[in-house]
Amino acid sequence: MTYRHLLAAALPLALALPVSAAEWSDKAKTDFVQQCIAGAPAGYEEPQLRAYCECAVTRVSQEFSADELQAMSRQSPPDQALQQRLVKASSSCSGELKP
Repeated sequence: MTYRHLLAAALPLALALPVSAAEWSDKAKTDFVQQCIAGAPAGYEEPQLRAYCECAVTRVSQEFSADELQAMSRQSPPDQALQQRLVKASSSCSGELKP
């Protein structure tokens, strides 16, 4: 199991956000974290998942502009380069998943 599986679960929510990532509301961030936790594969403890997902929402909110999120939401499937950036942005959070 990798952090990519967790991020994939929260990706649809990130793509649906119409505002700049840096301007995400507390509710949007909370929704992202909850979706990330809910979509996680079995084998992780809730505190690990929460730490990872909270880290991921912070990193994604720092990496992506409103234009980029909107562009991703209009693409089906989303642009590979943007997906790679999304994975890279959250990869620094993978240490949160260790017991």
